[in-house]
Amino acid sequence: MPALFRLTGILRRAALLCLLAATHTIAAEPLPLKLGIMPFNSPLALIKTHQPLTAHLERALGRKIIVHTSPDYFTHINQLLAGDFDLAITGPHFGAMAADKDMLLLYRYAIELQPIFVVRTDSAIHTAADLRGKTLALSSRLSIASIGGVKWLQDHGFLLARDFRVVEYNSHGAAVAAVTAGEADAAITTHTPLRQIPEDIRARTRLLGSDINVPHVMTLAHARLGSRDIERIRKALAEFPLTPAGQAFFRDTGYRGYVAVSPDDLEKLRPFIDLTVRMMR
Repeated sequence: MPALFRLTGILRRAALLCLLAATHTIAAEPLPLKLGIMPFNSPLALIKTHQPLTAHLERALGRKIIVHTSPDYFTHINQLLAGDFDLAITGPHFGAMAADKDMLLLYRYAIELQPIFVVRTDSAIHTAADLRGKTLALSSRLSIASIGGVKWLQDHGFLLARDFRVVEYNSHGAAVAAVTAGEADAAITTHTPLRQIPEDIRARTRLLGSDINVPHVMTLAHARLGSRDIERIRKALAEFPLTPAGQAFFRDTGYRGYVAVSPDDLEKLRPFIDLTVRMMR
């Protein structure tokens, strides 16, 4: 009996040690980082496109990345400004707005973003003047493509609701598809989403350019992560384009790489931020 009691005591102590070790492991496990991606495409497409980046960040940081995409641009910008995301990949106008709300601008994509108008190949629309009285499809009135396209039309003397009307769809692809289906006369988008639209739809469209160029999509981190973790994230992002997966990502998306966000970038965005705030109201 004494031997049995001693054995029971040993087992209890061993179980306690295992429990303490497990508790210590759980306590030491870093919390996942919540990455909010602007909903410029379907959730499945966004997760698939950014999977190489999230996998790289998880390896470099030793932390799980949870991707969150909002149902619409209104929800996304409100969540971004409320600090719901640890990391964010968002429109340049949203990024500039969030910089005043404890989000730090890490990088933007190297290419510039140019709003373009997509029409059917057989359309009679060839110039800006031909858009008068037409229906334009948008991914969202708050996307930088939409904001830039509307501003371009306003700069050419057009007034919304008087000279053209807009219809919103849930993605750039859906807006372009609406044009090919005859539901809209033109769509406002940018070159990058067109690369992710099926070839059979692209083949039935042609493009009208604009002379508006703005900084591209930005990557941000929330200040609450602290300077040490933010620098680790910045370093991991800078290393991503040097990896085979990163090279494929930037080649396939056309983003070309990362560059730092400059004061000139923010100054270029100011007119678009003012229009964004008005359209949100």
